[in-house]
Amino acid sequence: MNIMKLLKLVYLLDRRSIERRGIPVVGGSYFSLPNGPITSELLDLVNAGRLAGADDCRWEEFISDRQDHEVGLRGEAPCDHLSQSEMDLVDEIYGDFGGMDQWQIRDWTHEHCDEWTPLEQGRDSIPLERVAEAIGKNEDEIRVMREEAAEQVFMHRVFRG
Repeated sequence: MNIMKLLKLVYLLDRRSIERRGIPVVGGSYFSLPNGPITSELLDLVNAGRLAGADDCRWEEFISDRQDHEVGLRGEAPCDHLSQSEMDLVDEIYGDFGGMDQWQIRDWTHEHCDEWTPLEQGRDSIPLERVAEAIGKNEDEIRVMREEAAEQVFMHRVFRG
């Protein structure tokens, strides 16, 4: 799959999940780039094959090295860490956007993702609150999302040691 297409599909997955469930599926740091919004950690995985400081990353077991702007599956990747509702969202996003090429998805995000900032070069952070506002969340919903995100970060730190 084309890397830009993969990055956009994952971003749109998180965006739809935030809209429906108030939380992302993948999560991470979102950025505006000239070709649209992305999840920074996924781009790092594609570029380097691992996340900085993540010694237990198994990306290279399941995803091929990038070649000619594409990556591929090496074999069936486990998905038992995803809930059924998350798998349904993956199917839904692929149904909505999977038939588009990377340029069509890029253009769609430029037109429909109000949280994205048009840029000639570089990147600009997209705070979760800006995503939430763009999809129509109100102040109370955004406050709850912020609190839940802080709780998840705390729990992750506690249980990862």
